[in-house]
Amino acid sequence: MLALVDGIQPRVLGLQDIIIEYIKHRQSVVRRRTEFELRKAQERAHILEGLKLALDHIDEVIKTIRASRTTEEAQANLIKQFKLTEIQARAILAMQLRTPGRAGAPEDRRRVGRVAKADRQTAGDLADEKKILKIIKDEIAEMKDRFGDERRTKIIPQELGKLSDETWFRTSKLW
Repeated sequence: MLALVDGIQPRVLGLQDIIIEYIKHRQSVVRRRTEFELRKAQERAHILEGLKLALDHIDEVIKTIRASRTTEEAQANLIKQFKLTEIQARAILAMQLRTPGRAGAPEDRRRVGRVAKADRQTAGDLADEKKILKIIKDEIAEMKDRFGDERRTKIIPQELGKLSDETWFRTSKLW
């Protein structure tokens, strides 16, 4: 099979080489996807830490926001007073106070813990080559279960015996 290997280098590959190149490709895909998921989880954890801090000091946060004239001023005051990042301050300003007091605080603390645990697991997956190969194996098995079906054609052995030139000519046109 002719395939592009390492970008734009065409090579003729045998079955074993095709499988090796496919596995390399899947490793790259799984690694990039895992890095993306890790980055998104870390961003979410960063925001949740800011929200947790805001819930722990909800009265001071509300005073700071009420004392500010504009949203930008409130954001700057939150950053200065609570040492938050811009992203965390924006998330706090976007937060809705649906329940009085600290009713949502325990759930947010648990969520921060779950996100941190998922981050550690994802980072561990990136570091371990065996885990990446297991992920690839699981994904291939899932594809087989999802898209695999029974063979629809039947292969019937046929004895051709000795072919004459005429028979060979007629059968070769079929191919």
